[in-house]
Amino acid sequence: MGSLAAVLFRSDPPDEARVRSMLLAAPHRGSSLTLSRVGRVVLGISDHVDRPEGDLAEGSGLAVAFTGSLDNAEPLARELLPADGRAPELSPASVVLAGFARQGEAMIPRLRGVYAVVITDGERMWAFRDHIGFRTLFHRDEARSFYLATEAKQVVAGAGIAKEPDVDVLGAIFFREYDDDTPAALRGVRRLPKATIVRADDGRTAVRRYWDPASLIETADYGDDELLERFEALMTQATGRALVGNDVVSLSGGIDSPAIAAFAAPQHLERFQAPLSALSALYPDQPSVDESTYVVEIAQAMGMPLHTYDRQAQPLSRLREWTELVDGPIPRLLLSDAEEHFTYAKKYGFRTMLTGEIAEFLVDMRRFLPAHLLRHGRFGPLFDHVRAQRSQGVRTVGIGRQLGVALVPRAAQVLYVSVRPLPPGARPPSWMDERRFNRSSTEFAVPASERWRHQQLLGFFGPGLPLEAAEVAEDASGVRLRRPWADVDLWEFFLSLRAETKYPTVQRKGLVRRLLRGRVPDVILDRQDKTVFDESIAARIDHAELGRWLIDPPQRIPGVDYEELAELLRAERLDAAGYQWARDLAQIHAFLSLWER
Repeated sequence: MGSLAAVLFRSDPPDEARVRSMLLAAPHRGSSLTLSRVGRVVLGISDHVDRPEGDLAEGSGLAVAFTGSLDNAEPLARELLPADGRAPELSPASVVLAGFARQGEAMIPRLRGVYAVVITDGERMWAFRDHIGFRTLFHRDEARSFYLATEAKQVVAGAGIAKEPDVDVLGAIFFREYDDDTPAALRGVRRLPKATIVRADDGRTAVRRYWDPASLIETADYGDDELLERFEALMTQATGRALVGNDVVSLSGGIDSPAIAAFAAPQHLERFQAPLSALSALYPDQPSVDESTYVVEIAQAMGMPLHTYDRQAQPLSRLREWTELVDGPIPRLLLSDAEEHFTYAKKYGFRTMLTGEIAEFLVDMRRFLPAHLLRHGRFGPLFDHVRAQRSQGVRTVGIGRQLGVALVPRAAQVLYVSVRPLPPGARPPSWMDERRFNRSSTEFAVPASERWRHQQLLGFFGPGLPLEAAEVAEDASGVRLRRPWADVDLWEFFLSLRAETKYPTVQRKGLVRRLLRGRVPDVILDRQDKTVFDESIAARIDHAELGRWLIDPPQRIPGVDYEELAELLRAERLDAAGYQWARDLAQIHAFLSLWER
């Protein structure tokens, strides 16, 4: 946990007070500050005394500021640091420094974990974050200086610019018009995209990718035994990397988190001589959401002490405070629920929480699969897939539509998507301007031959706003999330699988169900239903609190009919889907209220 900040002073004299002010602008990141000056660069870290995750290192004409967890520090240290009869120093910053001094930017893709890093030689600065972007970095480029920090508010503090919202960005967030290049919600600050390096020197700033996951797609061909062996080795490594001793699994009744528990629990018992615990939120008043029967069976099967609590969090509580803390609105993420979950974890003495998040991006992105098989002439797997769909009652016309994606030109499909009536579940609420609503599927922005590949990479697109907010919430709560499914080595393995290997059946997550058989209880692997949270959301709709933010607000987001929305709020007639949009809009107005008198 903690944060880092750095400034390259191009023409201004180096000023440690500037960097100190950046670190102090995020007090929830810790009060222990460490700074270093090398040439024209000042860098520093903030940390919590009781849970440090950052450090500085200097040597070989370089300085490194690191915050986070470096999962492969030990093997890298053995390779990079001199042994001379002693155990190598495992400080993450010193490992990064040694690697960069020896290999330069080629070292960066080799790192594993959850981290943000800045490196300088006093004249230049390099900064990057982990491949998936779980740790954040924001920056501002000026002629006089280049500013970089963990949070947008820290960049604002260092640059001395006005702290104010960018209303255009807020509108783009609400209407889902954001991408990798979308700036921060605080005006004048940009985020560093995932898997990229920013390099700043006296004259210019450049950003480039250091990892290309697209190059890995369908590059391996495993036999059944080798596939299972490789999966088990990588899953064991991924879960083992996340364990620190005071760990808990956030357990649900699906497949993803029980898979994490199945591989993490034996390692935890062996390494720490204590069973790995589980934590689950229960919904006793919403039977369609409650998974207590499943989580109890999973915990018993794996010998895990189970801690539970009844979900009580109110989605709109502390809305203004949360948006100020995370520097903007966050679509679809219930920070109140996350805070409640972290609070119970901390109550029971846990500081690291393993979750099953991200798994869908690895193992359940099957859209355009028949078209992909057709275009590449894989007729055997295609016929098997079609037969399986037909056996489940899929009509010929439906299969024809799936295959047609491979044949119909992109321009025709974009036109069709833009004019067709949206199905009821995909329509925006009537109080949103459908002309602005981002209705075009991004898959149709790429050629037909690339659409399945594009699906496999969806986890790498966009700014990752929920991840940014969750990371702030983690630091504020004192509980760190780890998502073993997002381990880079494991993700690369799934990217490398041939389409027919990754999706051998029409059943959702069919491959991992097979790979997990014998480790996860059959009652979980054989589930055909999927828990949805509409009942819980509907039960917690607070029309009055929404009205506080959305009825006659001082500022308005273009494309929203506030009069119609106000009528629905007064009549208390929002459905679950409309409520989620209204809640996202309320976050925007809570954020804007920080500047209203």
